[in-house]
Parts: sequence; C-alpha cells; structure tokens
Amino acid sequence: MSAKKRKIRKSLFLAAIVFVAIILILFLSLRKKEVDFFILKPVDFNYTILASCSVGYPKPLDMSFQQDGLIKEVYVKEGDGVKKGQKLIQLDDFKQRQQLAIEQNTLKSIELKLKNAREEILPNLKEKLREAELNWQQAKSLYDRYRQVEAAGGITKSDLDKAEKELEKAQARYNQAKTEMENFEKSGLLASLQNELEIARARVELAQRQLEETVLTAPFDGRVIGIDVQVGERVAPGRRVLTLIEDKKWNFVLNADQKELPFLKPGLKAYVVLDAFPERKIEAEIVYVCTEVNRETNTCELRIEVREDVSFIKFGMAGKAEIMAKRFEQVLAFPFRLIKKGPEGEFLWLWENGQARKQKIKYQRVGERLAIAQNLKPGQIILEASADANPKKLKPGKRALSL
Repeated sequence: MSAKKRKIRKSLFLAAIVFVAIILILFLSLRKKEVDFFILKPVDFNYTILASCSVGYPKPLDMSFQQDGLIKEVYVKEGDGVKKGQKLIQLDDFKQRQQLAIEQNTLKSIELKLKNAREEILPNLKEKLREAELNWQQAKSLYDRYRQVEAAGGITKSDLDKAEKELEKAQARYNQAKTEMENFEKSGLLASLQNELEIARARVELAQRQLEETVLTAPFDGRVIGIDVQVGERVAPGRRVLTLIEDKKWNFVLNADQKELPFLKPGLKAYVVLDAFPERKIEAEIVYVCTEVNRETNTCELRIEVREDVSFIKFGMAGKAEIMAKRFEQVLAFPFRLIKKGPEGEFLWLWENGQARKQKIKYQRVGERLAIAQNLKPGQIILEASADANPKKLKPGKRALSL
C-alpha cells in the first residue's frame, strides 16, 4: 500500500474518532440526570422527640453541723425512711446547754435591774421633778406679787431681792431635776439597761440556736442514703455527716432543640428507657418546659416525671427519652431536606408534565427531619436535586424516597 493511501486511511480514522466523540458529547449533554424523588400523599403519623436524659430530681441533700463537736447519738441507719422534723444525729450538747443557762441568768438579772429602775428610780425622779416644778411655780408667783407690792411701796427692795433669789434657786433645782430625768431616760441608767437587755436577748437567742444546731433533723419526708460518721467521732463545721433524698417522684432532665418548642408543653406523655435496664419502658410525663433557651447550645431544658412506682431508679442514672409530641392525621408530609434555598426564597423541585420546575413552598416544620406542605396537592412529585441544578437535565430516577 502506497504512502498516499495510508495517509488517507489515517485521516479517515481520525475523522471518525472525532465524529464519534462529538456525537457522544452531544448525547451526554442532552441526556437527563436521574434523581431520587418523593410522591406527596396524605399520611398519619405520631411525631416523637428523642433525647438523652438523666435522673436530675430530687437531688440528694448533704447535711452537716454548723459547729464542731462529738457525735453523741446516730438515730438512723442507711436506707431508713424518715419524716420531716425527725431526729437524725445528735452532738454532745453539754457546753451549749451550759452557755444557754448562763445567758438566760444574765438576761434575768438585767430584766430585774430594769424593772427596779422603772418601778422605783424612775417614779422617784418623776416625783422629784414634780416637786421642783411646783416649788418653782410658787417662787415665781411669790416674786410676781412682791414686784407689784414693792411698786406700790408695800415692801422694801431687799424683800424683793430675797424673793428673786428664791425664784432663781427654785428654777435651778427644777432645771437640775429635769436634766436628771432626761438623762435617766435617754442616756443614763435606763437607756444603758435597755441596751444591755437587747444584747442579752440576742445572746440568749444565739445560745438557743447553737443548742438547737447540735441536733440534725429531717427537713422533709425522705430516705437516708448515706451516713458518714459514728458515735464518739469529732466533726468539723460544714463536714458532711449524712445524706438524704426527698420522697418525691423522680424527674428526668433532658435538653431538646429549641426548634421543638412549638410541640412541647406540660402534660405530654413520654417514655424513658434506662441504660441499666434496657428491657423496661417507664411511663412519664412532661412537668416542666424551660422559661429561657440556652444561648450557647440553643437547647431547652425539659423535666419529665415518672408516673409509676419504679424501685430501681437511682439519682444520676442515664437513659433515652421518647416524648409523644403530636399526632398528625392526613397531612402532606415530606422530608425537610428536599427544601432548597435560592435568591427567590425557599422552593422545591417539582416534576410536572415531563419536566422539572421550581415551586415556592409554604410549610410547617416538624422537628429536624420533616415538613408539612401547605400549598401543594396530593400526587405531586418532588425531586431531590441541588438548588442550582439545570431543570432541563432533571428527571425522576428509579428510587422513590419515603418518610
């Protein structure tokens, strides 16, 4: 074969390759991309909220004495049930009783002094003041008459001077008696005794409180879950000596996403499965929904209360909670991830009349996973495609999505 023929054959072969490539490129560019799809239809479903939880209430209460001392008596043991006000542990109270007796005697002594001051000294001072005032008034009256008589020439000037001196003496005695009276009541003995009385009463109250604090009593109906001392042991102020837990229904604490708030309210039924007892489903009910959302985690604290008597629950146990949030009937629910965002807002890719198109969507969100369409009809097909997809290249594939 000549070189010329070989060159022609090579050119024809290359042209055929280029032609096939062009045809393939055109085919691929015109070929539609198959995507997963979802068909809208009315459905019934229960919306549940799932979250990890732990036993948070009632919390164990650590009890301690506010003063040091020797343990004289322990009236309970671990596991005992107790009633509010029941004695739990007693310190040796000899010093406290002795101190209270001393303070009470001091108080009685001051009360007697004050009584004597009010019933004897004060009346005497009042009588002394009354007499001084009466003498002063008489001296003043006599002096006034002497002035009139002296002016008429009835007495001598020396008699008037004598009456004036007696008036000055009477007034001085009255002023002195008045000063004594005021000092006695405001800054003297009476005031001093009043101050001592208040101090003595405060000291008696303090001694009584210190005596009362030698006994630990139950602040509520509950159960003893720990005792950390024994008779004869010395304890320091603030050291834990006993732990109680209140007789209340157990509360599990969990944190739900703030998006769940529209569905959360007290009274909703819930179920809890503890990690330690996975075979047991415990009935519970929401009793508390947070008053504010945690800004760092965007979560809302819930408390669900156990409604049945479950003996194996312990404080701090962990588990999973399932809250029966709401029942939906005959709604057009679809996966929330099918909603896309574009310059025109949120939309869905719909397949209608053999082609894809954008449809603005109005919906109610249900948790993280679902949404309920409010402006679509049953039977419409939603495509799962990216927001910037080319509608001319989209078509339903072989896999239909489900809720």
